[in-house]
Amino acid sequence: MRLGEADMWGSAHRLAGLVPAIAACVAAMLLGSAALAQETPSEPRRIGVFGDSLADGLWIGLQRGLRRDARAGEIEQLSEVATGLANYVYRDISEKTRRQLQQGRYDVAVVMFGSNDIQGIRTDRGVFRFRSAGWEEVYRERVRDVITQLQAHGAEVYWTGLPVMRSTGYDANTVYLNAIFREEAEALGAIFVSTREASSDENGEYAAYLPNSRGAPRLMRDDDGIHFTMNGYARIAAPVVEAIQAGWDNPRPRPAPVMAEAVIEAAEPEPQGLPAGWLDLSINGQAYVCQPVGLDGQPLGASAASGAAGN
Repeated sequence: MRLGEADMWGSAHRLAGLVPAIAACVAAMLLGSAALAQETPSEPRRIGVFGDSLADGLWIGLQRGLRRDARAGEIEQLSEVATGLANYVYRDISEKTRRQLQQGRYDVAVVMFGSNDIQGIRTDRGVFRFRSAGWEEVYRERVRDVITQLQAHGAEVYWTGLPVMRSTGYDANTVYLNAIFREEAEALGAIFVSTREASSDENGEYAAYLPNSRGAPRLMRDDDGIHFTMNGYARIAAPVVEAIQAGWDNPRPRPAPVMAEAVIEAAEPEPQGLPAGWLDLSINGQAYVCQPVGLDGQPLGASAASGAAGN
């Protein structure tokens, strides 16, 4: 064998030895590309925002927060002012959600209710006082119903908690509601997102002015101590945006839908009709069940309540 032939043979032999390694690298690249294609949907995710007037503002904040994320598609406003999970006489949220889901499916569902729910609940079995055992059982059932409806249609549910409120009494009740939202959401595999940290100062207290992303103080709250300015809605939307993007970055297996029970049997029945001293009112077309109180904060008697209603 001539010298040139030997060199050619040796080069060919070494190249043949590299073939398996090259093939393995190519295969790994192809598998990685296939995995990336599976994790990255070809179409942007459709997002629905359900809830009350706070959800209206949250919807605007989500649009701002996700505007540069190509994975976010249409963000649809499905919320309605003056609604909630307590007053189904005015608006049955369960039925409304069912109708909305018949119009199309959502990859992500952001839910924010509760600001209008500090009131009694009326069902065909009677009236349940706010925070009573019967009230809480009915309310939890309604939370579960909304979550399971959304999950059954393929949505990843992000239940957004209520923010810090200016009124200390109102704020204490929102803390109570947030505990219900968190427990029920997590039990069903949904994600609970707190907004209390984003809506409070460094001491965890209510503050109308809070720093923006650059550290400059900005007016964040509306005059009513409940709602927000546009800057404020962008602020409370930030943790929701972060949670949604984290879910997209690291998809998790979704639990099988758990259908909520339609009938509540365990709740202790309260008297049919309104309890003594309670009023059934209609204000601006909305139905309310309330218990009047005097200047000392104590409930008024039945006769005094009736007199107050007539004034």
